[in-house]
Amino acid sequence: MAIYAYVAPQSDDALSIFDVSNPAAPSLKGNIRGAGNPNYLGQPNGVFVLGDYAYVVSRFDNALSIFDISDPATPTLKGSIQGGGAPNYLLGASGVYVVGDYAYVVAHNDEALSIFDISGPGNPTFKGSIRGGGDGNYLDGPYDVFVLGSYAYVAVYADDALTIIDVSDPENPSFKGSIQGAGAPNYLSGPYGVFVLGGYAYVVTLLDNSLSIFDVSNPAAPSLKGSIQGAGAEPWLGQARTVFVVGDYAYVAASADDALTIIDVSDPVNPSFKGSIRGGGNGNYLNGAFGVFVLGDYAYVSVLTDDALTIIDVSNPATPTFEGSIQGAGAPNYLDGAYRLFVKEEEPTGMKGLGPGAMATLIGV
Repeated sequence: MAIYAYVAPQSDDALSIFDVSNPAAPSLKGNIRGAGNPNYLGQPNGVFVLGDYAYVVSRFDNALSIFDISDPATPTLKGSIQGGGAPNYLLGASGVYVVGDYAYVVAHNDEALSIFDISGPGNPTFKGSIRGGGDGNYLDGPYDVFVLGSYAYVAVYADDALTIIDVSDPENPSFKGSIQGAGAPNYLSGPYGVFVLGGYAYVVTLLDNSLSIFDVSNPAAPSLKGSIQGAGAEPWLGQARTVFVVGDYAYVAASADDALTIIDVSDPVNPSFKGSIRGGGNGNYLNGAFGVFVLGDYAYVSVLTDDALTIIDVSNPATPTFEGSIQGAGAPNYLDGAYRLFVKEEEPTGMKGLGPGAMATLIGV
């Protein structure tokens, strides 16, 4: 069964697709490029894949673009929606999560979480939005969003916050709860990535070089459970950018430490360093590690400075090892400034389009 990695490379204004079925030798499958009309891929910041479609948000084009990827070799534009400020609130679009008929987009400059109806992929439409930084909605400078059940969990950079939004009514999303604070005890200085699993939200921060775990069983009152911090040495969390959680482990891409770091979160109160692999350039190709996605025994890392997609064997979390990589800005790989990524195992013929359960199954929610 084929496995594909979908990478958003900021500086190449592209969506690039790679066949990673053989992790030791990833290969280019296809790509689509271009800022502005018609593809609106000016500095893509986030990508989410569900069924036959890839949903990409682009910071410079202030856009959500939807691409038909039923043939990964020839992705094609299906539809898009753009515009900063009213009515779409997509200024500086920075993260996207898709569930069912809705795409949830956070926009850094609009201080917003906006919801779009994507039931017709050729014509996405605005559904609702919530905006505003500081005391109230705590949405100043959001970078990432994770949606589970009736709630959207937002990593909010400028407000140093994890903010929870009730999205049960997509036309009227409402503030539910938030926890803030740089440094001890919450270590939320510059949140960049968020992942939710089993009643806990895992948040990584750019400025506190940390992974913090929050109990979100009561979304109105999230509370700190435990945290781990440190750059330049173990636990190698320098400028932690993104996090992916599977079972007892959190996998963190840390751009300043050029590292993929694995944290044992089996005890959420006392997360502990398990293992790490580091180093840029020829060898591990992790210079500026940015995005991480884990599937099976492998962690797939999009690497900003090395312009790379790098695959790490994490079957032994204590000793992750380099498996394979593909690099290159511009033609043919279009990986200049590889930012975030999504990895998907191709569904067998006759099983495509299973709907929102696909992601839950994939990540074990």
